[in-house]
Amino acid sequence: VLAYAVGHLSGGQINCAVTFSLVMGGQIPWYQGLVNTLFQLTGSVLGAVFLSALFPCDMDKTGNLASNVIGEHFGANRALLGECFGTFFLCMVVWETAVSKKSQAGVNACLAIGFSVFLAHLVLLPIDGCSINPTRSFGPAVVAHYLRSECDNFANGGLRDIWVTWAGPLLGATAAAGLQHIFALKAAKEDPSLKYVVEE
Repeated sequence: VLAYAVGHLSGGQINCAVTFSLVMGGQIPWYQGLVNTLFQLTGSVLGAVFLSALFPCDMDKTGNLASNVIGEHFGANRALLGECFGTFFLCMVVWETAVSKKSQAGVNACLAIGFSVFLAHLVLLPIDGCSINPTRSFGPAVVAHYLRSECDNFANGGLRDIWVTWAGPLLGATAAAGLQHIFALKAAKEDPSLKYVVEE
């Protein structure tokens, strides 16, 4: 929904892993990626602050503003692998539906991207709550950490596990960008008009 709403304004980037993949793949310049990420992080914190103002501590059934916490039966390695693959899958869908000039998705690209996020959640929710978006994990983890002194029911773990929700998605995003470089080189050889990696 957000991608449809603001896509025509900013490209609908609300995920710094996707932004990172687009930078690594040469689709957007590094400075735009940096600015996008700063605003994404700011939005994440503001969103978490809004949630904390909306829900009293005892009404927050997640116990940590829905921070991503690794399930006790899975461990960091499985969560890292899942986040890496889930984000790779998401970024590939973004590249192939919203960026590639060969794509025939058109305005339905956002729908395909949304379904990829949904599928990742089906797999990753029991593992770590599903991040595939470091900025989504950042705000709740930081705000919940500072609210622990006021909210006795808040559980620890958001900041402890945040490295997984950053490392995994960024690795997956990098892998997707690397694959796009291969696709772009192949496309450029076949038809220069189909090259979608920006010139340096």
